[in-house]
Amino acid sequence: MAVTEIPKITDNVEALVAEIDPDKCSGCGVCLPLCSYSAICWFEYKGKKRAHIDPALCKGCGVCVAACPSRAINLEGFTTEEIESQIENLTF
Repeated sequence: MAVTEIPKITDNVEALVAEIDPDKCSGCGVCLPLCSYSAICWFEYKGKKRAHIDPALCKGCGVCVAACPSRAINLEGFTTEEIESQIENLTF
């Protein structure tokens, strides 16, 4: 019986995570209850309450990106326009 070694193939794929621009965030809180992973919390920025995403908890689903009325959240690797286009294509 012949034995063949199968090489372990690994790719370094970075996870997509959302990031909030605190200068654009209005502090409305729309994103907080939408996050299924509890990755979004409040923090104080320049004396105002702003949302913050914990990259260790974020799974990159993009729900918060699509819901943000001030367009303060971006998904690393995708632009807001690309995410909106994907959502539009799913709804038609």
